[in-house]
Amino acid sequence: MLTRVRSRNLIAAALALLLVPAAGTARVVALEGGGLEGLAGQERAAVDVAVYRDGAFQSVPHQWLAWSNGQAPYFEQDPDSERDLPVTRIATADRLLVKVPEDTDGAPSTDPPGLLGTLIIDAGDDTRTLYLLARPPSPHPAPARLRRDPLRLRTDDFELRLRDDNLFLWGDFFHDGYTDAEGRRRNLLDSLKLRLSAGVFSAGARLTLTNENLDPEIRQVIDGPLATLVYARTRVRVAGLPVLKVHNFLVIQDQAVAVHARFRLPGFAAAVLREPGARVTVDGHDLNGARLRTSWTGDREARVDGRLDADERAMVDSPVPARNWLWFDTGNGFAMLARLNFASGFGTGARFLYQDDPELEDKPERFPGQTPNVGFALDRIPFGESFYFMAELTFSEGGPGALAKARRARPAMQWRPAP
Repeated sequence: MLTRVRSRNLIAAALALLLVPAAGTARVVALEGGGLEGLAGQERAAVDVAVYRDGAFQSVPHQWLAWSNGQAPYFEQDPDSERDLPVTRIATADRLLVKVPEDTDGAPSTDPPGLLGTLIIDAGDDTRTLYLLARPPSPHPAPARLRRDPLRLRTDDFELRLRDDNLFLWGDFFHDGYTDAEGRRRNLLDSLKLRLSAGVFSAGARLTLTNENLDPEIRQVIDGPLATLVYARTRVRVAGLPVLKVHNFLVIQDQAVAVHARFRLPGFAAAVLREPGARVTVDGHDLNGARLRTSWTGDREARVDGRLDADERAMVDSPVPARNWLWFDTGNGFAMLARLNFASGFGTGARFLYQDDPELEDKPERFPGQTPNVGFALDRIPFGESFYFMAELTFSEGGPGALAKARRARPAMQWRPAP
């Protein structure tokens, strides 16, 4: 059973904004259930989230994300997922997504019936009050953001097409803000490039597997009003031995995607593999003029122009800290803030990869050249350790001041339990 002491400790923790809204739209905020003192153990179906508007307490779109006791979302089809409570009840580690409307009224004269507490969200320029009530929530549409036939991720703001029914084979990526002169959406992406390499029985005889050799199996999909959660599992065999199993968890929102990856090289794989390593990069398509900055390379800035200048050469191979951010802005209607978290097992460290050369070949790819190709490499993966990595990608239209706005757009929140 979850304790009240633990809930109080989590109240003091920062409650994170996951999705940076475009101007004039509602924001989506996320917070841990443990930060809402008194809710642990409650039935989800008996808790509503509302705002006071037009003289009534109106339900707003919200969604509980079931979380495991570890670092990952909870899926019944994941054999390693464990919880202290059934998924129908709120656990301390669970996340609550809430779509906060732009228009609300002032405070009511009296508290509503069944008040569990109020959540005050202060973004600096305005304040919103949410009321958590002991009543069944109103139904809200739960769109299928993972589409089939063909496989793709699709929301009102972006579309990522996936090739050959494979989550690892990324095709065209469109964002509604990135268009040509006629207003047609333009493709931003060449491909995702995954490489797993190791010597087989000797360090010199290396085998490299790419995402074209990997076929993740989608095991479970959960659709909700504000997010779609996906669990996929990939098995890798070398010389007939099951040397690697990768668990991927996706949280897909209208303007953001979070990707979690958990894997472990078993100790017995050392009998076959030597000096295993991995490389993960994303190759853009014809993004000349785009700019890139990172949290660990100071004021240095990379600009996509077909060559590497002194600043860019200094950025290449720089050590990537465990917690960080990367900002990429096309300057033409699309920008992305990536927050990377090497949560566990990455004691050997990662290094930054950056290529900007329209003539350079780096397969697998769909279009010639690297314009640009950005990611990180792990040169040595220890055997017998569990690794956990998270990437949170938030999309926007970018523009002047967008990076500063994205970095500071974490509203202050205060939870007040009902007396």
